[in-house]
Amino acid sequence: MEKVVGILRFALMREIEGREFYKDKAHKVTNKDIRELLEGLANMENDHVHFIENLMKKVQNNIEITVDDVEQAVVRSDFFEEREKSELVSGTLDQMANDLAILRMAYLIEEDFEKFYRQSAEKIADSEMKKILNVLASWEEGHKKALLETYEEAMKNYWNKQGFEPLF
Repeated sequence: MEKVVGILRFALMREIEGREFYKDKAHKVTNKDIRELLEGLANMENDHVHFIENLMKKVQNNIEITVDDVEQAVVRSDFFEEREKSELVSGTLDQMANDLAILRMAYLIEEDFEKFYRQSAEKIADSEMKKILNVLASWEEGHKKALLETYEEAMKNYWNKQGFEPLF
């Protein structure tokens, strides 16, 4: 049980950091679509924070946890499908480069979250907790994919605005 609590405690800290990163950076990007994506991610990370807090309480009170706990969590997995995309071309080249840097950092955060949950799932003997950690990893994988797609689109627009594309 101590191992599970340690994993959840670490996960909680990372999710809080992620939420605060997205909230902060949403105010620093110039593109409306990127801002909305970051705000949506902040809300989802907030949902993850509450979910993990509830899991921790159950584990600490020796209450059985099941995959059903995941299904009861309020997580908007359809957020990325609902978003309508517009051209990610706005602002000066410097502003666009700033937006790209923020998207890249966000992608790396989600990649770290996904790896952490997958690696933690491998180290846990409890089959239900293993399933829950893998579900958390899949949530983060969805975030990562959406960020990568947005990053790649924004990168193309950045280069197009300059009139060329890099050779790599």
